[in-house]
Amino acid sequence: MDPFPLDGHRGRIALFALSCLLAACASTEAKWSPGQLDQVRLEKCRLAERAYREETPDYPGLRDDLAKDPVAASWFVRMLIRDLFTVREGRPLGEDQDLMRAAAKIEDPLEVRALSEIGEFGAVAVPTVVNDLLRHSQPQPRELGIELLARIGRPSLPALREMAHDGEPRHRRAAGRAMAAVGIDTEVMAMLTELAADPDFTVRADALRSLRGVGGAPAAALLRRSLSSDSDPFVRRQAALSLAAFVELDSANAIIEYLARCQREGDERGEDAAQEALCQLSGKARGAGKKREYPLLVWQTWVSTWKPEAKQPEPK
Repeated sequence: MDPFPLDGHRGRIALFALSCLLAACASTEAKWSPGQLDQVRLEKCRLAERAYREETPDYPGLRDDLAKDPVAASWFVRMLIRDLFTVREGRPLGEDQDLMRAAAKIEDPLEVRALSEIGEFGAVAVPTVVNDLLRHSQPQPRELGIELLARIGRPSLPALREMAHDGEPRHRRAAGRAMAAVGIDTEVMAMLTELAADPDFTVRADALRSLRGVGGAPAAALLRRSLSSDSDPFVRRQAALSLAAFVELDSANAIIEYLARCQREGDERGEDAAQEALCQLSGKARGAGKKREYPLLVWQTWVSTWKPEAKQPEPK
């Protein structure tokens, strides 16, 4: 069905169905609307959608024209998001064709084009992605929102900075993860540092988790500080696991100190996280079935001769 039809009663029903579909995708808490899709805008969207589907040469010009109108662009981006949901959720998992496609890791052309076009809209797509997806109450739309904002890149950051100060912890968590996905520079690192001190422990944990293997020396330093000083054991566990991606002597020493603390305080879950992090650093698998643990003294001996630049020896 043409998502932007204009022919009388059929058009009204189709538009209503589209609005219901988009309302199901958007968070009911946000109650956000991009604006009225009047007859003129509807006609522009319909023509652009037809050119997009048929891949005609005039489509880029029609798209660029839509991008000048934030309202029309938002509705067109919603159509592209609908395509993504159609690809990712709409196919029955039992169909042989889908199983073959998944096994062969064949990209769906509808998905590839929708992702590419949302990237082309850039900054004008950000309000729709943020309000329809990133603020959604369900995790799957939020994950798609993070993916799309990472594709859009730095034009997403002003909206994410604002969202990072939202009163809802879930929104602050999503903002931090999306900023890290966009790419960590001085500005993003400053925001993640702020979120790592958030009053809500889940916000702090997600900010630290988003730093796994990225952010360089400032990220590693933040993780070490949180590992030693955060008041919440869950946050400290996330800091340890994230710090394991920074293959440095300071990382190993900080995690070993954390392991010793966990043993003193009887924090079994923290001890397990420390063992996991140290195994990642050392390159030593913990083994299948029952997890293999190493005494604190073994790790202290190992780190005393460990050279991160060399092949990492496993503890004896």
